[in-house]
Amino acid sequence: MRARRRVGVVFGGPSREHGVSFVSAACLLENLPKEAYEAIPLFVGKNGVWHGPGESKSELARQLARPPKDLLLDGVKPGSRPAGTSEIVDSFFTAWHEAGADVLFPIVHGTFGEDGVLQGLLESLGIPYVGFGVAASAVGMDKIFMKAAFGAAGLPQVEYVAFSRAAWRAPEERASVVERAERLGFPLFVKPACAGSSVGVSKVKSVEGLAPAVEEALLVDGRVLAERGVDAREIECSVLEGEPGGRTDASLPGEIVPGHEFYDYEDKYIGTGSRSIIPADLPESFQSEMRRLAVQAFDVLGGAGFARVDFFLERGTHRIFVNEINSLPGFTPISMFPKMWEATGLPLPKLLDRLVRSAFQRPARGC
Repeated sequence: MRARRRVGVVFGGPSREHGVSFVSAACLLENLPKEAYEAIPLFVGKNGVWHGPGESKSELARQLARPPKDLLLDGVKPGSRPAGTSEIVDSFFTAWHEAGADVLFPIVHGTFGEDGVLQGLLESLGIPYVGFGVAASAVGMDKIFMKAAFGAAGLPQVEYVAFSRAAWRAPEERASVVERAERLGFPLFVKPACAGSSVGVSKVKSVEGLAPAVEEALLVDGRVLAERGVDAREIECSVLEGEPGGRTDASLPGEIVPGHEFYDYEDKYIGTGSRSIIPADLPESFQSEMRRLAVQAFDVLGGAGFARVDFFLERGTHRIFVNEINSLPGFTPISMFPKMWEATGLPLPKLLDRLVRSAFQRPARGC
């Protein structure tokens, strides 16, 4: 009988989405098939310090005992300082040796875990891990780079204007940014380039609201984009790396009906009025096209493991736009990624087994 593989489930981290990852981690620890895997918790503090399995298990239990809203909204604040380098490095190696993991499954949403930083650490040490590699993670997390890659591949996107903090601070360049944004029409959505889960995103209904929205986005990142607002249904599609020798797979699409004016952070994780429809009520031709585009978006970035691709289906015109890719979707009770695969015929334990196995398909760095 083959020995069980030890899977280190990494959660927490110096991220705005710190609290969300506890809920995702609990799902993974509970549902990884126990006959094949021993799931080991590995908690990373907001200061970047790693903790061994015993401390991690205690911290997970402590956090999950909090009121859900308090936990899910508990993220790293702007300006927070990490621990010293030597403390972080020492803590990582101590936690790694204590865990004795064969493979890591990072479920650290947002910065540090989703932007290529953690992936680069693991690549440099030759540690197998689930999910996107360094470059794909970085491009997928940065909305401006992502849109450039999608545009080069001919994927349909909503029109947008991208600019830096420096451009916004320079009067002449700011005037040009405002002029270009106005040409897109209102409403606009203003977003930080590098942030997940709608952190720092604002809906702007007039030119007077543009400056406050940009300033809010600049608290999160030094680059911003303003995107034309569309009256659209919000459709999502889950994607999986193909089995060895196989092609990338996409699930049946699902639809999000927001409870707020748009699908913001609180709506995504606390579910205050939002609801999901899986599979989405769409003609077969629309479902097929979205699945095709989801696979293309994944493959354009050189995706690995898994992702969720989000679409707009514009009302009236029925045009499909690729909104963004999420390279580390959640596993909370209301997360769409596992629900869409369940509806497609892949239950959660089998889904997680496939994801862990995908970590061992990654070619050695430089090969």
